[in-house]
Amino acid sequence: MQGIGANRRKRVIIEILFLILLIALIAVDQITKYHFSHELTLYEVKPVIKDFFYFSYTINTGAAWSFLADATWGQTFFKILTAFALVVFWAMYIYSVKKGYKWLKVSLIFLISGTLGNFIDRISINGVIDFIGFTFGEYNFPIFNLADTFLVVGVIMLIIQFLFIDKNAVFKRGNASKDI
Repeated sequence: MQGIGANRRKRVIIEILFLILLIALIAVDQITKYHFSHELTLYEVKPVIKDFFYFSYTINTGAAWSFLADATWGQTFFKILTAFALVVFWAMYIYSVKKGYKWLKVSLIFLISGTLGNFIDRISINGVIDFIGFTFGEYNFPIFNLADTFLVVGVIMLIIQFLFIDKNAVFKRGNASKDI
């Protein structure tokens, strides 16, 4: 009997740690957005590594690469889409908890934190604060934020999950039946 209680406590502690990770990622995203929105004026560029890496405070009213930024209905669309994505990610997270898929849980924490980080901006300022910029020769990569980075990390982890780790993975590991 005591083993069952110890396992349950361990699972609760692990889920609390995942919740702390989620809160920490959202907090770091929001703190950095607050910092750069108050440190720089809108569209000001602050070089960090000349001709490569810079900070620039911008507000993106669209999605990635300012997609639909000029559409008057864009913000409503992105708010609805984001709320839907959060419900799907949370349902997937609950599934991953029940199945014991640790890798999937971590990827979903990154996806949820990135989605929530940008959703907070969309609700509060009708856009998303971006501030990280890179230049590659003549090409200026679109300015982004930490929430966007969390989303990319989460998607990459999901791809790894479904290509290599899942029991039905495209590229199955030998004798692997459980997620890492």
